Amino acid sequence: MKSDQFFTEIYSLDKSTNRYMIEIALDRYEDIFNEWDPAPFKKREIDADLELYLEGSAEEIPFKFPIELIFRLPVENKHRQREEEVRTALQTYFSFRLYFLRRELRKINIRLLRYVAIGFLLLWVGVTYPGHDIESDWATVVTEGIFIGGWVFLWEAVSLFFFSKREIYHRYRVFRKLMDAPIFFYEKTQ
Repeated sequence: MKSDQFFTEIYSLDKSTNRYMIEIALDRYEDIFNEWDPAPFKKREIDADLELYLEGSAEEIPFKFPIELIFRLPVENKHRQREEEVRTALQTYFSFRLYFLRRELRKINIRLLRYVAIGFLLLWVGVTYPGHDIESDWATVVTEGIFIGGWVFLWEAVSLFFFSKREIYHRYRVFRKLMDAPIFFYEKTQ
């Protein structure tokens, strides 16, 4: 894989795996997680700042480039069993986030279909409305209101499809990339 010059300046490329490394220095494993969350590692929420950093870094690296997460700890704090627990916890957290993003995408799809159906229904009613041919102010207001309502529902469907859904799908891809990233723990170098 040919590496992009810009990304090799910001993110190191692991030559052995051919993945860009997102590196995080820690003092202890608990730094990964929200300090206020008393749950065991497997069910713990990760630290909000770390999540922002991981999400931002994964977003900066184009999707065509694979990534890996590298956590660096002092040698005296490294513990193999804890590393496995943290890997499991991070995978659980990322899959949890993916679940909610998929659910949000499903909700948007349902709303989008409803809006399209209501929009076309209102436009059809506006065209076939018997008052359409009557020359009264009341019939004109009702007909125009029905047309405007139809176009508003169709615009909302377009807005959902091109803006809201796209943004959530992008976040879904970022978390999918994080979930697929291998996680390594190395000694912190001074």
